[in-house]
Amino acid sequence: MDHEREAAAIRVLRACGELRHGRPLALSSGSGHLLAAAVETLDEALLHSLQQAGAPLQLVLSAERLQALAVFGGTAEPVIQAWVQPPGVGLQPLQRLAAVCAGTVDSDLLRQPQPLHAAEPAALAALSLCKSARLLPALLLVALPSPAPASLAAAQVLHFDPADVGRALPGQAPRLRRVSDAHVPLAAEEDCTLVLFRDIDADVEHVAIVVGQPPVGVPVPVRLHSACLTGDLLGSLRCDCGPQLQRAVAQLAGTGGVLLYLAQEGRGLGLANKLRAYRLQDAGLDTLQADRHLGFREDERDFAAAAVMLKALGHPRIQLLTNNPQKIEALRCHGIEVVDRLPLPAPMNSHNERYMRTKQQAGHLGDD
Repeated sequence: MDHEREAAAIRVLRACGELRHGRPLALSSGSGHLLAAAVETLDEALLHSLQQAGAPLQLVLSAERLQALAVFGGTAEPVIQAWVQPPGVGLQPLQRLAAVCAGTVDSDLLRQPQPLHAAEPAALAALSLCKSARLLPALLLVALPSPAPASLAAAQVLHFDPADVGRALPGQAPRLRRVSDAHVPLAAEEDCTLVLFRDIDADVEHVAIVVGQPPVGVPVPVRLHSACLTGDLLGSLRCDCGPQLQRAVAQLAGTGGVLLYLAQEGRGLGLANKLRAYRLQDAGLDTLQADRHLGFREDERDFAAAAVMLKALGHPRIQLLTNNPQKIEALRCHGIEVVDRLPLPAPMNSHNERYMRTKQQAGHLGDD
C-alpha cells in the first residue's frame, strides 16, 4: 500500500508541475478522456489549441467561486458546474471569470451552467490539483475522441488518472522525514534547535523550533504557526502574524517548548493568492469573503503534519498556544492530547482591525 501511495504521489507532483507550467493534462474519466488546463496559467496559444479540439470547451469553477459570483443566489451548497463557452471566447474574459485578473465579469458567460455528470470526479480531482499547485481552482475541459489522438503523445501531454489524487492523499497522516537539525540561537532564547521535516509525498518542508529544553513525558507548551512572509519577515500591519510569532517565542523562552513553523502561507492558499485576497479586501471584502471569492474554502490548511512532527519529537501531550479552536480540534483528531489552551494575544491597529474582528466572528477565542 505504501508503494502504491508513493507512486501516486509522484504522479500527482508531476501533474501539478504540468499545470503550473501552463501545460494541459489528459484525464481519464467515465466518459472517455478529457483535456484539462488550469485557467491561471493559460495562454493564447493553449486556449486556441483547446478551442480547435473539436468538442465544446467547458469552464469549471469551485463551489466557493460560484457562490461568490451569486450564480446560485447564496442558497443551497452548490456542486461544481461547467459552462459551455462560445467558440471565440477570449483569454481575458475567461481569466476574469476565474478571478485570475480583476475586471467586470461578462454576464453572458454565466448563463446556463451545465452539470458535469460523469466527468465530475475527474474535474474535482483536477481542481484539487490546482490547489495543490497553489493555483486558483479553475480549469478548462474539453472532451477528446476515444481513443485519444496520437497528437497528444507527440506533444508529450501527460496522461493522469484522477484516482491518483485519492491514492496519494487517502486521509492518512502525511509521511514526513526528519532531514536535518542545527543549533540556532535566537534573540529571545539562545538555546534553540531547528529541526527540518520534509513531506515525502509533496513539495513541502516544515520546521520545528525547539526552544530551551522542553521536558519529555509532561505536557509542553506548543505553538502552531503558519508561515506568513508579509507578517513574519516584513512586519506587515495587515495581520497579527508577526507579533504572534515573536510573542510565542518569547513565551516559550521562559518555559521551554516547541514552535512548529508550517509551510501554509495564507491559510493554505499560497503567497500569490494571499496577495490577490489583499486586493479584494482593499475593495471591501473581509478576509474570509476574499478567500471564497477566489474559489477557496475559508481555511485550506491541514494540521496533520503538525501532529506527526510532535510525535516524532516525543511530545504527544501539549499545552497549545492559540486563539483558534480549530487547531485544538485538528490536533486531537490526529492523536495529540491537548490538555490546555494558552491564549496568545496580539496587538490591534487601524490596518488589521477588520481582520481581527473577522477572526473573532469566525470563532477565535479571547485572552482568557
